[in-house]
Amino acid sequence: MIQNKLRDKLGKIKLLYVEDEDAIRSQISEFLGRYVGFLINVSSAEEAMVQYKKHAPDMLLLDVNLPGKNGLTLAEEIRVKDRNVRIIVSTAYTDKDFLLQAVELELTRYLVKPVISSDLLEALEKAVVEIDRRKGQKNSIDLSFGYTYERDRKIVMYAGEMIRLRRKEAELLEYLIDHSDQTVSYERLEYGVWKDTPMSKDAIRAQIRNIRKKIHPDVIKNVTAIGYMFSQKASR
Repeated sequence: MIQNKLRDKLGKIKLLYVEDEDAIRSQISEFLGRYVGFLINVSSAEEAMVQYKKHAPDMLLLDVNLPGKNGLTLAEEIRVKDRNVRIIVSTAYTDKDFLLQAVELELTRYLVKPVISSDLLEALEKAVVEIDRRKGQKNSIDLSFGYTYERDRKIVMYAGEMIRLRRKEAELLEYLIDHSDQTVSYERLEYGVWKDTPMSKDAIRAQIRNIRKKIHPDVIKNVTAIGYMFSQKASR
């Protein structure tokens, strides 16, 4: 049984549901309608994008195997501009390549068809937790070693001194902060920070070097041959 606290939070959520099979869409929509405050359901990725731009939903529930543009392609297009919307996908795929792509897109969860109500509720609950976490992000971030980062001003503070960051330096640092204690690959940084602009590993390394000149170099850890990691558990 769904908890009252979760029910209340879902009651404030806008959810966009995309499924091309009419019977499945009708069944899942009826279930979702019991919980979410505002539900939009469509049958194609093209219509989903129209509704996404119109309503700016908090969550997306996407079928992968859509006619024309598939659900993962739609998720990729949305992720270019929106890192906050929570995305759940339903799919018959469980192969390694799909799972890797799911990680890169920062999906909240993938559900293997046929989707059962308990799994869907668990996915919705996880998405709500992620939304709450992002809303609760602190403005002042402890970077360890006496450094702090202020999101609103895009600056680093150390010993009372203000250290300015360039725009991309700030975006790159924030991306690592938002994925604290995770290994973030070069590919994820390229996609997450530079969006649709290609960026080489050498160029990303150069940006990291620039940031390290302005903060303690151990704030951002190298993960050999993969990428980087930020951790607030770093030694002080």
